[in-house]
Amino acid sequence: MLNLEPGMILWTWITFFIVLIILSKVALKPMLTAIKNREDGIREDLEKARQQREEAEALLQKHQEMLAGAEEEARKLLKENQQMAEKARQELIEKARQESEKLLERAKEEIDQQKESALASLKAEVADLAVGAAEKIILQTLDKDKQKAIVEEYIKTMPKSVNN
Repeated sequence: MLNLEPGMILWTWITFFIVLIILSKVALKPMLTAIKNREDGIREDLEKARQQREEAEALLQKHQEMLAGAEEEARKLLKENQQMAEKARQELIEKARQESEKLLERAKEEIDQQKESALASLKAEVADLAVGAAEKIILQTLDKDKQKAIVEEYIKTMPKSVNN
């Protein structure tokens, strides 16, 4: 089946090398160039991807720092607002306390004035009662029982507001 003839082997080797040389010139060189170009493109794409990843990481870091700064600023503003609100609340409480003290003082003064006025009025009425009773007593005989009856009668004749 398999006969090895030296002439056939020689021509097979010669044909093989001729085809190899032709292929290396015609097909292998363009294939190697295409592979090299493809390899260079992939290498460039990988480098661009690495650079873009580094830029994205830098941007992410910058955004995180900005976010942390914004959060800190928000906390600071919130704290300041709370302090201002507490201060305003304390001021309102103090103002309300002062106003209530003023109202209480005015009410006390008004009560004292009304009290003084009522006492003056009462003194005047008591003086009038005493003068009226003394007048009746002097005009009557100075009997003790009669004096008592006259005073009681005079008191009964007085207006109801004075008796109460």
